[in-house]
Amino acid sequence: MSRRSLFVMVATLVAALASGAGCHRLDCFDDGPLEARYHDGEAAAERQNQADLERGRADGLALTRADGDSDGYGDGYRDGFDAAYAGGWSDGYAAGYGDGGAGTGACDAGYADGWDGGYADGWNDAADAGYADGWDSGYSDGWYDGDATCASDATKPRRRTDAPAEASGDAPDPEDLQACYDRGWSAGRDASAYLRGVELGKRDNPDYQAGYQSAYPRGWDAGAAAGDQAGLDDGYAAGWNDGYDDAYAACWSGGYDDGYGPGYDDGYGPGWDDGYGDGYDSGYSDGASCS
Repeated sequence: MSRRSLFVMVATLVAALASGAGCHRLDCFDDGPLEARYHDGEAAAERQNQADLERGRADGLALTRADGDSDGYGDGYRDGFDAAYAGGWSDGYAAGYGDGGAGTGACDAGYADGWDGGYADGWNDAADAGYADGWDSGYSDGWYDGDATCASDATKPRRRTDAPAEASGDAPDPEDLQACYDRGWSAGRDASAYLRGVELGKRDNPDYQAGYQSAYPRGWDAGAAAGDQAGLDDGYAAGWNDGYDDAYAACWSGGYDDGYGPGYDDGYGPGWDDGYGDGYDSGYSDGASCS
């Protein structure tokens, strides 16, 4: 596709969007048949909500004492577990943090790795600095030696410095009528109506309530014991990891600082030698060109 064709296509699309060509905005509040259908859908949804609520309440009233016992124990267990977990986690974390940072080799490992990292960075930094210094020295010496091979006197030695609209008519489009009905239904629908009804039925069911109230404390006690232990275990593991990481990091910094100096001392010489060799070769070549 040519650039001109692409430009024409884009311009046409922009113009169409700007003018609203092909757009159809549905207004379900037109004070007419569309709004009437919207309210029909809304009313139908409310009738369904009421039916679901009544069905749920009937199901709640039909529950037995055994159902209440099961639900009460389950709710109590979850509530007790959640209430005890946080405290157990906090206690476990404190203990784990101390154990993770002490006597685990975290500091020794961090110091050793830090020393290696510092030595490597120091060596590399020194080698870079040494290379630059060595290159300059090597270039000068190489240029003199290369220039000496020329038949005539050369110039003075040089040092290298560069390191849509709606249809007419009174009757609305059937698809628009259905769309507005659906919008009204969605606006009025309560998906929680049945469950709210079940809860109302449970509340008014004495057998269910007797079982629930009897079982809830037992569930709480069991859940609290399990939650406290789970919190201790999870908190200890998290604390141990954090304690180890913090001790490792603190000792790594000390090792890095101690290792950087020796690395720098050891790296400068090899870097200078490499730079001198490369610089000499480059200088010799330029000097021997006799230009």
